[in-house]
Amino acid sequence: MGQILSFGRFAQPWPDRAAGLDAATDFVLMTCLRPWVAAVRDKLDPLPAVLTAIAEAGGPEEAGLSAHALMHGVAMQAVRVVDVGCPHCARLTGDEALLLYAVTEAAFGVDHPAEALAAFMHEPALAYLDPPLIGLARRLDAAGWRFRRRRRPEGRAPDLH
Repeated sequence: MGQILSFGRFAQPWPDRAAGLDAATDFVLMTCLRPWVAAVRDKLDPLPAVLTAIAEAGGPEEAGLSAHALMHGVAMQAVRVVDVGCPHCARLTGDEALLLYAVTEAAFGVDHPAEALAAFMHEPALAYLDPPLIGLARRLDAAGWRFRRRRRPEGRAPDLH
């Protein structure tokens, strides 16, 4: 006699707390996104901060270049302030979830993962964000980091500091 197993049909939602992330998205958040923004807030060059964070976490240095290209593009072409928390913030902002979702979509082979960032980016700039998203996902995949598919983040309002 067989056993019936219930499989969820939908991907899980994004958590409200950074502690609820899987290892790959936590790595991107804590070594790529947040250090980049923290360095810019301190009026420092963000690339060394990202490369240091990645090296300390044992990640591939090449991922830092893609993360830098991604965040530089976001900083230059965003239509509003993008809410990225400080390195020690426990919560996950809606904008961080969208950025992580875009990287995850790239990891799963979506053709235009930057479309997930349309909520805060100029539309023409989205095409220029696809290569760094795909590059970041591929570099992490080559280093053994695996992303967990999650559903598109709900429209959380920015929670600006």
